[in-house]
Amino acid sequence: MKSSISNVITVVMFLIATIYATSFNQLLAGTGNKAAMLEMSNYVKNKYPAQLTNPQKKNRKSLSQFGYGLSYFVIPVYNISEFIDPNDFGDHSFGEPSGGEHNGVLYTCNGGFIDFSHLRAGLDWSVYITFKLIEGIDSLNLEPEAGTLQLKFKNEDQLTLNDIASIGQKIAYERLIWHEIASWSYHPPNHFVSEQQSTFTPEDGYSNLLGTLIGKKVALRILTKKEDLPFSQIASEEIREMIRQLLPLQNEDGSKQAYDIVDRHMQAKIPKNQRNDDIWWDSKIIFTDQRYVFKRYMHTGPQLAPWLVPNSETLGCPCEPHQHNISVPTKTSTGQSIYNYYTFTIAPDSSLFFSKNNGSQLHKPFGTFTTNQIPQIVDHIGEEMKQILLPGFDKRDKIDPVPKYDKVKYVLF
Repeated sequence: MKSSISNVITVVMFLIATIYATSFNQLLAGTGNKAAMLEMSNYVKNKYPAQLTNPQKKNRKSLSQFGYGLSYFVIPVYNISEFIDPNDFGDHSFGEPSGGEHNGVLYTCNGGFIDFSHLRAGLDWSVYITFKLIEGIDSLNLEPEAGTLQLKFKNEDQLTLNDIASIGQKIAYERLIWHEIASWSYHPPNHFVSEQQSTFTPEDGYSNLLGTLIGKKVALRILTKKEDLPFSQIASEEIREMIRQLLPLQNEDGSKQAYDIVDRHMQAKIPKNQRNDDIWWDSKIIFTDQRYVFKRYMHTGPQLAPWLVPNSETLGCPCEPHQHNISVPTKTSTGQSIYNYYTFTIAPDSSLFFSKNNGSQLHKPFGTFTTNQIPQIVDHIGEEMKQILLPGFDKRDKIDPVPKYDKVKYVLF
């Protein structure tokens, strides 16, 4: 009798496993099997519940502004700089930094400057959106930033698992672009300090997209391999592997030297025939003047190429570094526009455009938009930036605009 019951149980378990395997394979193939989606959703809820919560519980604030040795004042009493040890990135933590998470900037031969706070934010947003999509939701309100951010989804049952992860990556990237757009308006009187210094700096966009790509890899690894590993370990492993491929410099001094190559002040100190004219920033302009970074990376896709510093072989890079370009997801596996499956609507707050003190206009306003209109919104912001940073600010044209700037404050020594 016991043998018969055992045989029945074995058969039932085999049938369940077969049904699940079929469901899972159907999802991978794009037939949108609801049983596989439900099983994956339950797996995430049980194993990775934190990754279904707000991925930006606390902003990762670090001193990794573009450049180093920066000063808030004419007299350099407080220098701003933070670098990543290429041998110790720390342990990634979801949503907010922990004591074991290291953030800062690292120069890589194939990916240029990588800002780890941006990279980690991209990773977290990508995983979060992908996992929420696996739940089969129809809509999602993201945590507000400078306005309301609303997602609506449709026809998820037509998507493969890879498609779902690509949409998660794309939405994450758009969410981070919105932060760059909004931060141009983060300055007094509505904000205590200005963030215009860090809006669309040369490393931001690439670091953001790179992070979302790593996040996609993390999400797919969790959903397909079902490893019994904590999220922190999986994410940290994928970060290390990606950075390894980009050929990081082997010490913090190397990253400083990379900054020196594109620093107007440092290049002016060497003989003219040895200078690099492709300069992006000036370390002698105080940090509170947003013009200290006078070259900004405004391109948002569909393919991003990192800005590599000239003469990087002097840093130990190959004589002809391999530029690691990244593509922004635009199509599903069947060639359909990714926007056929979601709408991301952003309604900006009036505080982006008007003073809270007296209502005066601070910036030319724009209204509610969907993220397929991001290029036009970035162009809108770019026109304002051009008034301050001057034409050519978004190009590596070797033109030095600093002599044309009015009332520049320089660090004394």
